[in-house]
Amino acid sequence: MRTKSLLKNRSRLAKLLVPAFFVLYLVMIPLNAVLESDHSEVFPFFKWKLFSNIPDWETFEYALVVDAIDDEPPAETFYLIPSADVRDWKALRRVATACSKERDCDEAVTEVLFPIIRRLLGEHSVDFSIIEAKIDLHDLQDNITEFADGRLTRTDFFRPSEVIVQWNTHTGRIDAAIQGG
Repeated sequence: MRTKSLLKNRSRLAKLLVPAFFVLYLVMIPLNAVLESDHSEVFPFFKWKLFSNIPDWETFEYALVVDAIDDEPPAETFYLIPSADVRDWKALRRVATACSKERDCDEAVTEVLFPIIRRLLGEHSVDFSIIEAKIDLHDLQDNITEFADGRLTRTDFFRPSEVIVQWNTHTGRIDAAIQGG
């Protein structure tokens, strides 16, 4: 007797929940357009883009470029980061983001990047720039064998697009943010 009433309650619950779900879903569509600026897709519970995270073919990366050591420019473009440790690259990303948003840039550079530069290059006077470089993943795909063999590094695919800030380890900031460097 008890199992019969339990089954009856479950079927009654199912009859109520299925239509309620569809009504809720139909209400979510216009509500999503009001609440979110990116309302290009509606899916129950989560947006589809959570499941289809395919990167753009063109992306960007921050880099620390050494412009001069003791007033002598390097023979070729010298990326100190990302060629260094992964932790250094993450630190650079935090500093570059802070400088891009103009939040505590001076403190972040002196506290985070100066120790990294001194550890890697010693106590020299180093002119350096934090840049944003674009990377076309088609270029990487076309040269994947050379990249895998170590004949090319990911900095070989950098196309510098913006100088965020320039510094000298002895004198401080060289220039304010330069757009479109």
